[in-house]
Amino acid sequence: MNDEKIFKISLITTIIGLFLIMVLSGYVNPERLDINQIDKSKIDNQIEVDATIASVTQTKTNTKIVKLSDDTGNITLVIFPSVGYEDNLTKNQKVKVIAKVSQYNNDMELILEESKNLIIS
Repeated sequence: MNDEKIFKISLITTIIGLFLIMVLSGYVNPERLDINQIDKSKIDNQIEVDATIASVTQTKTNTKIVKLSDDTGNITLVIFPSVGYEDNLTKNQKVKVIAKVSQYNNDMELILEESKNLIIS
């Protein structure tokens, strides 16, 4: 085969592959977990959790610290001001959260990356 044919085959394969990735990426969902299943192996992954708000505090820098709980445990959800989440969160609200798992001071926590990923149910 000559170089021109190899180039065309490579280009076509690449374009088809990128198109398929774009189409199929809409069908990829984060893993749904109970709070006790969140461990160090999940760091930097997006996960989905159904939980109840145990408490909400706001720091001087307007970062919201939300304690979440379910039947299996508790975890902290951090909402930075840059996310732009404006809804009021109150104790005992049921929420569905899609967030990134992180570790802070040896404790697991969730970081909200987009305001649409916190749904009050």
